Amino acid sequence: MTALVLIGYSVVSGLRSTVLKGLQLQGAAHAIAGENPISFCNVFFLSQLMIGMALLVAEPVDVGREIDGLRPRVRLAIAADAFFGCFLAPLAFYMALDQLAVITQTLLFSLTLPASALLALWWLKERLPERFALSLALILMGLVVGRVFGSGLGMGMDQLPGLLWALLAVIATATRNCLRRQLVAQHLSRGLTGGVTNLVGALVFGLFALLIYGPQHFFLLQLWWVVGVIVIYGLTLSLGTEILRQLSTARFSVTQVAFAGSASVVVTVLTAAAVLHEPLTPGVLASLGLILLGVLQRHLSGPSPSPS
Repeated sequence: MTALVLIGYSVVSGLRSTVLKGLQLQGAAHAIAGENPISFCNVFFLSQLMIGMALLVAEPVDVGREIDGLRPRVRLAIAADAFFGCFLAPLAFYMALDQLAVITQTLLFSLTLPASALLALWWLKERLPERFALSLALILMGLVVGRVFGSGLGMGMDQLPGLLWALLAVIATATRNCLRRQLVAQHLSRGLTGGVTNLVGALVFGLFALLIYGPQHFFLLQLWWVVGVIVIYGLTLSLGTEILRQLSTARFSVTQVAFAGSASVVVTVLTAAAVLHEPLTPGVLASLGLILLGVLQRHLSGPSPSPS
């Protein structure tokens, strides 16, 4: 039964892009006053509000007192984490998904791993992971194969804005990863590092919704909107991914969680092909295989020998 937690983490996290793209398309087909009722504003306002509240309830420490005791440098790091991880990264993710196919965006996001490693090398002075050059070469080779042989990874000039948004999301996510690596050493509560930052992100997205669309944009009381945005994307996928990720981290090794996270890419690609009818060509499958090999090769090769 415990293995179901890890499987659930792969499946639930892998469905997020496909479901969000489906909501974007459904909203475009049911525009209200010329506006898509699905936007980054209401989707991330609701999902981050749920995650933030859940993390605060799960770890009810006195967050206010914890904040008062923070050094200015740590406060700045938390604020930057909220900006990059709970605002810029999801915003860029949404905009990229709005303009690119799910498969294209998913394969491009494989660059997050090498981008995080290179940023940590420059910023945190960390050593590159073992076999990093091989991992980077395989990921880049996978992207080239997908571009040349896989129609699912087309990148014409009309897709340039989406490509730029995807690269911005990669950079923002890599920055967030480095910031969170710094915050781990501070031994702060999840209520602060996850709950408060998600609530701040939700507040910002809520303000955007009010300014751009008005209060009616928060809740469209049509069955497909309520079920899709609140029940499926907000509760089941966003909050579900966070809960299952934490349960998996507590119960399984780093390698097992890494394999589960990478398996979510397969779930995303297969569901995008099955549900959204995106092309799943041999070139796309070869691209996916190379990228997965690049992401997982250090785990597949076994642990590195300990230095004598």
